[in-house]
Amino acid sequence: MTGMNKFALLILLLLLCSGAGASLLVSVSPKDPGMQTLTLYLDEVRDYQVVVFNDGPERADDVVVKVSAVEGLKIIESGAEKSAVSMQIGSIGPDEKETILLKLKPVEQSTKQLFLYVDYGIGSYTHLSATYLSVVETPLQINAHLSKTALDMGEEASVSLSLKNSSPEQLRNIRAELIVFDGLESMDGVVELASLAPGEGYEAKEFLFRADPASTGKKQLVMQVSFEDSLGRHVIEKNFFVEIQSRQEIIYLIIGVIILLIVVAVLSRKKASGPAAKLEKPVVEEIEGEKVKTGE
Repeated sequence: MTGMNKFALLILLLLLCSGAGASLLVSVSPKDPGMQTLTLYLDEVRDYQVVVFNDGPERADDVVVKVSAVEGLKIIESGAEKSAVSMQIGSIGPDEKETILLKLKPVEQSTKQLFLYVDYGIGSYTHLSATYLSVVETPLQINAHLSKTALDMGEEASVSLSLKNSSPEQLRNIRAELIVFDGLESMDGVVELASLAPGEGYEAKEFLFRADPASTGKKQLVMQVSFEDSLGRHVIEKNFFVEIQSRQEIIYLIIGVIILLIVVAVLSRKKASGPAAKLEKPVVEEIEGEKVKTGE
């Protein structure tokens, strides 16, 4: 973003905030106080915080907040990737503040800064605050793949994982774990590597998981890989979904379709083999004064 564009954004924010006359002040920033702006690797998850402060002499009731991310940036909530989340804080006393914690994750490589917007107000969204982050390529190549996306109740599957250090520096304290949520059970522990030298790889570890025998529907799981480099510690997450189906229900459905096809075929055959329509006697016509014989 150019200096002129940043200046225009600041002017816009000031204009939006100035009309509020407001007692609410909201800031959004990385949770780490040492980082005013943030550079993240692709698929890296990092904590942000939204601080809502009541700067007025009276209690602020019915405080509402909505956080929205631009395309290419996701808000992580209970393992799910979302483009926006809304919340109602309720009431904040004078000189009091409420802190909302967020997890952000860039899911697309971009040369542009990715913005995060916070709409807020009392009863309705009347103010705006914003921040941005940059995305760079991760030094640790992570390839993770599901063995299957549809499971029967109680069936097992796996996520295969391979790693490679594509950077010129050594990567340290590497840890990989498969995180599952309701409806799934992880059957493996974690993988821990002391280090990976430049160009070194780790091949095809499979993390097993199992579908709950009493659960159906779409379920999510996350392959989480953390490591350290010269910039600090990083957490990369790859999100997956599986569909748990009841094989018995599918069999019943197939049987029902077959029965329906048989009934349709029987009815069609009965209709085709009904009494033949009576043929009408050919009409006798005259051709050049002579009658055409009808075969009687």
